[in-house]
Amino acid sequence: MSSQPNAPFKAPRLVRPTGQPSARSAGQAKNPTIKRALPRPAPETNAANSAPAVKKSRPSTPADSRVEKYIIQWRKKTTKKNKTWDGDGDATIHHLESGGCDVTAKNSDNKSLGKRTFNVLPDFEEVISLGTFEIELDEKIGDEAPAVDAAPKPVFKRVSPVPSTSENVTNQFKKVAPPTYTERPTSRKAMYNDNTSAIALPPPPNALKFVKVNIDPHLATKLRPHQVEGVSFLYECLMGYRDFQGQGCLLADEMGLGKTLMTITTIWTLLKQNPFPDQKKSVVNKVLVVCPATLISNWRQEFRKWLGANKLNVLTLNNAMSNEKQDILNFGKLNVYQVLVVNYEKITIHYDELSTIKFDLLVCDEGHRLKNSANKVLKHLIKLNIPRKIVLTGTPIQNELIEFHTLISFLNPGVLPDLKTFQKNYVNPISRARDVNCFDPEVKRKGEAISQLLIRLTLQFILRRTQAILSLYLTSKTDVLLFVPPSDLQLKLFKYIINLKKFNQIKSGSESFTLINLFKKICNSPSLLVDDAFFQRIVEKQFNLTLSSGKISVLIPLLLEIVARKEKIVLISNYTQTLDLLERVLVKINLTFSRLDGSTPTNTRNSIVKQFNTNPSINVFLLSSKSGGMGINLVGASRLILFDNDWNPATDLQSMSRIHRDGQQKPCFIYRIFTTGCIDEKIFQRQLVKNKLSSKFLDNDSSSKSDLFDESDLKNIFEVDTATISNTHDLLECSCNGDGSTLVEQLSESQDTSNKENGEEEEEPPFATQSWVSALELQQKMVDNGDILKKSAVKSALSDYQHYDPNVNKNLTFDMVLHRLANNPSFQNKKLPITFIMLRVSNQE
Repeated sequence: MSSQPNAPFKAPRLVRPTGQPSARSAGQAKNPTIKRALPRPAPETNAANSAPAVKKSRPSTPADSRVEKYIIQWRKKTTKKNKTWDGDGDATIHHLESGGCDVTAKNSDNKSLGKRTFNVLPDFEEVISLGTFEIELDEKIGDEAPAVDAAPKPVFKRVSPVPSTSENVTNQFKKVAPPTYTERPTSRKAMYNDNTSAIALPPPPNALKFVKVNIDPHLATKLRPHQVEGVSFLYECLMGYRDFQGQGCLLADEMGLGKTLMTITTIWTLLKQNPFPDQKKSVVNKVLVVCPATLISNWRQEFRKWLGANKLNVLTLNNAMSNEKQDILNFGKLNVYQVLVVNYEKITIHYDELSTIKFDLLVCDEGHRLKNSANKVLKHLIKLNIPRKIVLTGTPIQNELIEFHTLISFLNPGVLPDLKTFQKNYVNPISRARDVNCFDPEVKRKGEAISQLLIRLTLQFILRRTQAILSLYLTSKTDVLLFVPPSDLQLKLFKYIINLKKFNQIKSGSESFTLINLFKKICNSPSLLVDDAFFQRIVEKQFNLTLSSGKISVLIPLLLEIVARKEKIVLISNYTQTLDLLERVLVKINLTFSRLDGSTPTNTRNSIVKQFNTNPSINVFLLSSKSGGMGINLVGASRLILFDNDWNPATDLQSMSRIHRDGQQKPCFIYRIFTTGCIDEKIFQRQLVKNKLSSKFLDNDSSSKSDLFDESDLKNIFEVDTATISNTHDLLECSCNGDGSTLVEQLSESQDTSNKENGEEEEEPPFATQSWVSALELQQKMVDNGDILKKSAVKSALSDYQHYDPNVNKNLTFDMVLHRLANNPSFQNKKLPITFIMLRVSNQE
């Protein structure tokens, strides 16, 4: 019986050297693997088969009219089966008092995509049709309250207040094991008992008689200690052995710790064994694995890699030529296959067929996609009523605690209260306590107590480990932050736009997101503005929009130095237009490359990745962070360059984890490039403090005290600081002179930390005990308090980074690539294309 049930996919069209015939001339090129010539498919429209970007919040039905703004993806309508998105943009949703809404959309160049009035609110989780275009909402970027004198007060149902101390917590637990099962005689023998390599999993609690469950020695010998711990955790949760109500679990390990291997081991164990003597069948018979479309082939290969060709049969639905509906029905009726792997979109498309199957276990890879309670895929998964669930994600909390509630309620319904009660008893007190403008010590204490309660309630079924656990197994990793000076043309463009009479109106109006995109384009390269309609409309002066920029000026010598050392590079951007620019740069400097973005056919992606990892003649892998940042293993490269950054830190973290993984044999270097004093740095600083939300409820990081960024932080995002060598380093208030020192903490901060560790109470803010303060005093106090907390968060995130000013210290021997670049004779008579460097070395021997 074949373990590879699907028909083999066709060989991908490969990249080719410059000067050889086009890849369209099949059979004419003998070695089409060097320079990329993959044609982009036409934009396509079937929403069910797309792999949308990770979604943020969605509009809710308003009690009154208001305006909401979203980042979107858009494409032209087409009748083709497979589809891709044509680009990014923004949409404005104006809610009407009648219950409907107006939807207006523009692309990133500020060209109108259309406007449509809906009498009834559409399903914002679905693709929205606007004339000849289709859009999909991504991340919310703002909303505006209606201009009315008095908004109606919402009416809430009175509920009991949340307990604020552990003494008030009562757990409602139940044991899954029946009370009579220990009285039955054991009728089965444990598997692998005679094999010394087998690893025993925990027995049922309080059981006198049971069948011992062991990890298959074939897998046990390949598991590292933290992975054995992970398998035991998954097994205990799924079997109901732990003290919580449910059989679901969240494996939230950081990228690279082997979540897939741990999951496959657990699946194989439950498919073959059962600890209860009176139950003749194994615990699990049918398994559903749901993942992004780009990872389907990866799951099939991982099952084969760890279990071999004949142990387990896996059906994957990624072959467009197959009869998917019949395949699903056959999967349920026959015992040929035990595991079904589908993408998230297929859950909705084939729900009717899937609902006929009794699945025993559900695995959701990249499960943060399910964070929105209005998600139609999530609703269908809930309706499938699968008793045991595993959610895998390295970034479970990306924006707010409501997302956390959605994931937990999906995994283990009833552990947390309903959403309205959760928002009142948990979210509101925690948010008030973490507000930068909160001075009431009682509010802070109550918020912290409720935070700890939430952590205790969910700790039983959440496992989170960081990459530090891999220090014994992986090579060293050096994270390098490169701050590069803007070119004269870039500074002229920034200055011209900021000095426009209508600049303040634009930055605070409906086109603020378009303005942000414009500034990001200038940071990457002024040449990206050539076809930018928004730029052409607001700028009357003629500029020679050349390709050169601060980032390009450092990128080219960086690439050449790395290639000269016989190392490979992964070069990542968030935008297809920027990837096109980088492709032109690679051609110009005669470097070979492969490319993977949203237009790359799914059935060719694995082949492109494998070719890059094994073919020494390919220098660079061009990668779209949103289309290829998840699950792809690019250990053939030892250097990674993140050319631009995303608002969501999870997107960048995923992308930067592509090379420092199992199988990597060389030390890794991760470079992030920022234009000094510009919007690049502001977005990066926002990322640093946004990560604090995850660390608070997953790592139980007590230093995560505040939700440090709000809409007011966008006010200074367009400022350009020409007098700094690094605005981020300025925020650290570090007294170093750029000689390689780490952050020098102030004595008062160290003393404050010591006091907290010794259990001493924090001194109450002076305004907390005063009965009256002037508005001016309070406003100044709020500003000062917010600035201090933001600086403190950035300091915490970058405290272990070393600081180098290459104009002061050119002895950069921590990275010979940067050392050679800084000491290159060609820069002796002109400005070095780096103003400041910050770095951190992990896993150093």
